[in-house]
Amino acid sequence: GRDNVKLNTGESLEPSSQPGTGAWDFQLGLGYSRFLTSHVTIDASLLYTFRTRHDDFKVGDRFDAGLALAYRLTESIKTFPQYSVFGEAGYIHLAKDDGAEGINNNSGGQTVYLTPGLRIRFNELASLTVAPSFPIWQDLEGDQIKSQFKLAVTLSFSF
Repeated sequence: GRDNVKLNTGESLEPSSQPGTGAWDFQLGLGYSRFLTSHVTIDASLLYTFRTRHDDFKVGDRFDAGLALAYRLTESIKTFPQYSVFGEAGYIHLAKDDGAEGINNNSGGQTVYLTPGLRIRFNELASLTVAPSFPIWQDLEGDQIKSQFKLAVTLSFSF
């Protein structure tokens, strides 16, 4: 992704705040989903992001874990549109950034989010998900801005 975004003042964002790192990053993850009943599913995921250096800077590695329960409100799985609600607990651990000056003590930390959500499957191929996430615990290293919430709006197409 882009690693040269600037503020309105013309000042460059710090490397860990850029949309991309400019480096090659690698991800390794696992996911598991299972129907508990005809209406209830459980989903679990683990994801590790390995970051590499770019321009003598390395954004800290990242570990994500999540556990979600979903309930389909629509009676039949063959009827569309389908409406589902879900709740997810997510954990994120960020390692410290490492720049030319050394380790950035104002980076890294961990956060636990709770996420309620709504999913609409329009047909077998398309769905829309709206999911706000609220931090319930944040342990950030040094001087950092804490998250108030995140919002994900996802339009998915399967083929």
